[in-house]
Amino acid sequence: MAQPQLLQIKLSRFDAQPWGFRLQGGVDFAQPLLVQKVNAGSLSEQAGLQPGDAVIKINDVDVFNFRHKDAQDIVVRSGNNFVITVQRGGSTWRPHVQPTGNLPQPNSPYLQTVTKTSLAHQQQDSQHIGCGYNNSARPFTNGGDGGVKSIVNNQYNTPVGIYSDESIAETLSAQAEVLAGGVLGVNFKKNEKEYQPDRSEVLKFLREEETGQSTPDKQKEMDFRFLYVKTNF
Repeated sequence: MAQPQLLQIKLSRFDAQPWGFRLQGGVDFAQPLLVQKVNAGSLSEQAGLQPGDAVIKINDVDVFNFRHKDAQDIVVRSGNNFVITVQRGGSTWRPHVQPTGNLPQPNSPYLQTVTKTSLAHQQQDSQHIGCGYNNSARPFTNGGDGGVKSIVNNQYNTPVGIYSDESIAETLSAQAEVLAGGVLGVNFKKNEKEYQPDRSEVLKFLREEETGQSTPDKQKEMDFRFLYVKTNF
């Protein structure tokens, strides 16, 4: 395995030309900041940046423990010139951690108890629902008297009686009245509402749209939180 190298790469531009690299990761994603992609012919490729470079510093600012958005802000605020320090080759760089105090003694109450976890399946008795009939897959038997009991299927809420000829005739006769011409019958248009166009809100709105008098309601601004996973520069 090649030995890791720390490289300082200077990037400069004269206008708003894209840098041409993609940055991913961050402490908020439990991943190191890495250069995921470098566009061919871009300023980053010409400066020597390569995909897979681990970003250690930006303008002498250690970004190893930075969130993705924090590292992005440093690049944006740098303007047209900044220096990026990367590690190339080997494993990803990690800061050296050294304890500053004494380690706890074996009898310390703060030590966690070592446990052993087994993933072996343990057979458990099934929990019976109700009376637990035929739980052990035994064949069903007849009753004690030896007779076979018939199953009675009771029908409830059967609509046959509701829609019988007698019920329909009774309902119509209760609503019957003398119509025009002395005919006895049911006036089905009795409860119809008369359409009044001057009270129609829909028609009023359409007319205002045609004349340009309608004013749209002001929409409430919604606050969206953007999740920074990958950023193109």
